[in-house]
Amino acid sequence: MSSEYRKFKRKFLKNPLNIICSLIFIFFLLVAFFPSFFAPYNPLTMDPDSFMSPPSSQHWFGTDQFGRDILSRIIYGVQGSLFIASMAIVFASIAGTIIGSVSGYFGGAVDNIIMRFIDAMFAFPSIILALFIIALFGATIRNLIIAIGIIYIPIFSRTIRGSAISIKQNLYIVSARSIGKKSSKIILTDIIPNISSIFIVSFTTNFSTAILSEASLGFLGLGVPPPYPTLGRMVGDGNNFLLSAPWITLFPGLIIAVIVLSINIVGDGLRDTLDPKN
Repeated sequence: MSSEYRKFKRKFLKNPLNIICSLIFIFFLLVAFFPSFFAPYNPLTMDPDSFMSPPSSQHWFGTDQFGRDILSRIIYGVQGSLFIASMAIVFASIAGTIIGSVSGYFGGAVDNIIMRFIDAMFAFPSIILALFIIALFGATIRNLIIAIGIIYIPIFSRTIRGSAISIKQNLYIVSARSIGKKSSKIILTDIIPNISSIFIVSFTTNFSTAILSEASLGFLGLGVPPPYPTLGRMVGDGNNFLLSAPWITLFPGLIIAVIVLSINIVGDGLRDTLDPKN
């Protein structure tokens, strides 16, 4: 175990809140990977005798308008929401890192062209851009991942570009260029590995907002097609029953809040731990 890792571990675990939120997020990851282990019922099974039943010992979170167990649907909804958000951010982070690194390294006309295109993407409200993509190509899991990923590419590009501009001034980059090392190799072996801390923090921070983006699209009815649950769709499905059966919306909304809050706190902890000034 390297000294850098021990130092990172010591600084990160020094804050009890980082430990608690990390454990919460790990728990939700386990739920997402093994939903059948945690779910007491089939999330798609309807029970005609339990339409909109309030929370009870039989159904801890109650049932929805079709008699489906809300706890089981939340568990499978966590799986769907985390999968879509994580795949979207992986896609956005890879594309954004490549675009930002190329833009920051080359500068000049290349940087101007790329950044004007990124500015044009920033000009569109993110949710409107995602709605346009899904409305154009259809509401499937693949299209949802692409739509959410596209709206986060400019964020990663801007963040990585700033770091690349700073790093390319270092002597080892200047030396590599002077001996004729290819620009592509410099970007892959010298630029990108040295922005890993910025990448990790940006990935974590945007992951939480990607969950909210998926939830927003699901709430509007443009998420994963029914009957398969996601947290955002469950909140939207219960919107018409807020007065008669508030638990249909309340519990999925609370789970979204807990997941996003835990990821944000972990992200803040990573940022503070990886900051060389601390």
